[in-house]
Amino acid sequence: MSVRWGNLLSDSFSISNGVRQGGILSPYLFNIYVDDLSTRLNKLRIGCVLGDSLLNHLMYADDLVLISPSTYGLSKLITECHQYGIEFDIKFNSNKSSVMFFANGNMSNLKLPLFKMNNEVISVTSTYTYLGHIICNTLSDDLDILKQRRKLFAQGNSIMRKFFMCTVEVKLTLFQSYCSSMYLAQLWTKYNQSSINKLY
Repeated sequence: MSVRWGNLLSDSFSISNGVRQGGILSPYLFNIYVDDLSTRLNKLRIGCVLGDSLLNHLMYADDLVLISPSTYGLSKLITECHQYGIEFDIKFNSNKSSVMFFANGNMSNLKLPLFKMNNEVISVTSTYTYLGHIICNTLSDDLDILKQRRKLFAQGNSIMRKFFMCTVEVKLTLFQSYCSSMYLAQLWTKYNQSSINKLY
């Protein structure tokens, strides 16, 4: 394989496996490569029932989230991913992986099981960011709202600096056009009213 940049052509090099980080086709190639994993996970018939569907994983590019209502089910899903990795030369990085538990009430007294991948313990976390949205094990959206609030103020300050000579009406229009639309706000369902009030 060679790389062309304008009229220049690189020396030839070989690729043994994987896709190039940041390449235009990389997400597509990776999805094709791991599509069989999705099929295998679905065949386990383990997961959460949503209407008429069974959901046990979410995949986007190289992000994979495993979902199970039981520790037994999650263990089976992790084992299937590990086995798939062995068969197709994919190493799931246990340092970039974490487990999150959801429960009604206080979880501090619960004895949480350990999960392993590649003989390494997968860490337990209370928050996880998935596609830009902060998910908490309490299912509260307050941390995500706080993150968006900081982003909102940063965007607002940027507009104020760039357009300081404009009238208040122009600044307000710019702010409402570029800052007030909140990415992922439609996902917020559980929050303290004070978190929302701080946005305005």
